[in-house]
Amino acid sequence: MKNVKEMKNIKVANINTTIKKLFKDWLYLTKIFHKLTDQQINILSLFLYEYYKLKKEVTNERIINEVLFDYKIKMKIKEELGIKDPSLQNAMTIFRKKGIVVNNQLSKLFIPQIEKDANNFKLIYNFNIINEE
Repeated sequence: MKNVKEMKNIKVANINTTIKKLFKDWLYLTKIFHKLTDQQINILSLFLYEYYKLKKEVTNERIINEVLFDYKIKMKIKEELGIKDPSLQNAMTIFRKKGIVVNNQLSKLFIPQIEKDANNFKLIYNFNIINEE
């Protein structure tokens, strides 16, 4: 592992990434919770990236979500990933079933809280060790 620091009961790995790739990294690191496929992760990571860009410019969540799920952004995602509409629609159905998209809004649970112009983001797993005896 690259850039790993070890402290007592702590292991820290520094990951260099772009803001766009951060969302895909985030989804892969949290995959044990949501169990999305690689294609679904690719699609959702682009929605999260678009959400992040919109959030920097617009403060009204309703407007952000209207624009986020608009035809133009869906077309952009399909073109970038080289997928057809049925693949995107299937992913959207899965996102709704898993509670990732609720009432045409991304669930806050799936949006990493990154401040505007931040240069790092921390994801912390805390393993509570339970005595087996």
